[in-house]
Amino acid sequence: MKLSPFRLLIYAFSVLCSLVFLYPLLFSFQNSLKDNTEIYSENLFALPAQWLWSNYKRAIVEGHMDWAVLNSFLYAAAGTVLALILGLMASFVLSRIKFKFREAIYLYFITGLMIPVFSLMIPISRLIGTVNGFNNYVVLIVLYAVIELPFTIFLITGFMRGISKEIDESAVIDGCKPGTLLFRILLPLTMPAVSTAGILAFFSIYNDLIWNVLLISDRSLFNISIALMSFVGQYGSVQMGPTFASIMITIIPTIIVYLLFQEKVENGLSAGAVKE
Repeated sequence: MKLSPFRLLIYAFSVLCSLVFLYPLLFSFQNSLKDNTEIYSENLFALPAQWLWSNYKRAIVEGHMDWAVLNSFLYAAAGTVLALILGLMASFVLSRIKFKFREAIYLYFITGLMIPVFSLMIPISRLIGTVNGFNNYVVLIVLYAVIELPFTIFLITGFMRGISKEIDESAVIDGCKPGTLLFRILLPLTMPAVSTAGILAFFSIYNDLIWNVLLISDRSLFNISIALMSFVGQYGSVQMGPTFASIMITIIPTIIVYLLFQEKVENGLSAGAVKE
């Protein structure tokens, strides 16, 4: 089949974009098998003279990247689930039930999207310090969930408002209670927005640095962002080979997660734009 010039141009542009987006990954993998001398040499883009697979062993043994990845997954998974549960229930009230000050409460939640996270560092760390919440899994998970809650409510509420309320009326006539209406009827219809909010929250928590630095000093609770600093020397020197190996270990799981759920992300990206 003969392709039109326009379609050939589209294919060529797609290939070029793929190379641009894949190159950082290939560059990191290539340098994860080198030592500092090769990485800082003039021929930076050359293949390794000696393939140092031991860098990956050092990343796990010295950098404890195995525990860091597990910790990041725990924080991200638990924080995302909690944010979705709270956000789903709040969105149900804000989108399906009419009451006084409903829009004011909705704007109150959305205001959280406009507050810079850096302005919250000191008050939140002091608050957590008063309850001895440092080096605590539960405290950090709850904090992550609360931080992701405004965007979750914004996205799910916007999508849920676009669902016909005749569904609610029919369910109530059939004797359906609010909990059943939400989790058995509306939740499946709202899955594009829920999936998008969940995946974006998961990646945001997984890659967090600020709150882990402020609230965690126990090495066994470090996430990947803190563990990546393990190969920074006393005078600022960095062992680049193990660092690149650590980066590869941390990004491969996120790539797998995104590839598994990319369709749901794309389907739900415009969910917040749906109006009642």
